[in-house]
Amino acid sequence: MGNLTTTADVPFGPFLAGLAAWALLRLILEGLVHYLNPEFFEDLKLDIRKRYDLYFGVWLGTLFKIVSLLSCSAAVLTTPAETDIAGLVRPLKTAEQWCWGCRAVIFVQEMPHIQSIPELLVHHMLSIASMLGILAWRLPRRQMYLMWASLLSEFVTNARMLLRMHGRMGPAVAKWFSLIMAVMIVGFRMTGVVVAMLWSFRSGTSGLALFVNVGGMVIYMAYMVKMTFWELERAGMLSFDMVKPAVLVVANRWRVSLFGVMLGAGFLATEASALFVYQASQGGVNSAVEVHDIVRAFLQVAAAGLFGSYVTAPTMRLFVVSGGTEGGKYPKLCLPGGLLAASTTLLYSPAIAASISRVHFLASVVVSLPLL
Repeated sequence: MGNLTTTADVPFGPFLAGLAAWALLRLILEGLVHYLNPEFFEDLKLDIRKRYDLYFGVWLGTLFKIVSLLSCSAAVLTTPAETDIAGLVRPLKTAEQWCWGCRAVIFVQEMPHIQSIPELLVHHMLSIASMLGILAWRLPRRQMYLMWASLLSEFVTNARMLLRMHGRMGPAVAKWFSLIMAVMIVGFRMTGVVVAMLWSFRSGTSGLALFVNVGGMVIYMAYMVKMTFWELERAGMLSFDMVKPAVLVVANRWRVSLFGVMLGAGFLATEASALFVYQASQGGVNSAVEVHDIVRAFLQVAAAGLFGSYVTAPTMRLFVVSGGTEGGKYPKLCLPGGLLAASTTLLYSPAIAASISRVHFLASVVVSLPLL
């Protein structure tokens, strides 16, 4: 603990070295492409912004992302959780410096090359803002290292863009790229966000800093879900049939109720919000066991709520005659019955861990219900 400091350690060295390396490699790559394929080089120059700059930006980004992947992975493994807590600033180790410096170079230098892709431009601006926020508020850094180390899908994206610009992207190849992208987003990026979110709750961060930190991760997760749907749609694995009731068609075989999908997403959002509100009311969650108990309690409450709403739905037909639709159909779930069953389970079930404040947790769930 003797090596702790009170000032932020900004990785100027790796950042400046990266900027210089980016400019030098750009000149080398331009020369190689001009020498090896002059016709393609001239074709790129016909559209400087959307083709020329983007092409070399993708190549340079790929090279720098290799360094970023290695350094950020090392940073995750070498940064102890015991000292990575809110308000405590440690000197950046070598792996951390190269991880921060490399990602900063990527975000800054890619922005001129991705002006034709507004979503990527916004993503890079928000990423830079989050980096500055972590340094300014002295927030824990391990979750950021983990999220950067899980960006394996970036290599698939870059490879697809390069093949498309070279005219080598046929329909069959494009389908496989979309499937691989979907798997890697779910397997690495979304999993990394979930773990990083749990680390945030255990890091001692609270108040506005925790809200901004976790809120950013929730937005990022929502965008990853959207990207996964896009990729699966491109691969022909998902489609929507909006004829009432709306359904999600999987692989042209299975039809899943869109209401069920939205209900599941609502449960996830409500759980994340309840965990945040409860953590804030209790002054922090300090162990993995405590987080596990809270998540398990929420799952029990959610299961009881669903069961209660389903069982009490027929009763509603007797007392609320106007509850049916014009076609004579009644809803299969009753919200008041579900809330009553969930509240009763939370307050009186012996399966809820003794370490959980039942009244505070119930209040946290009630506050989060609008997300459902």
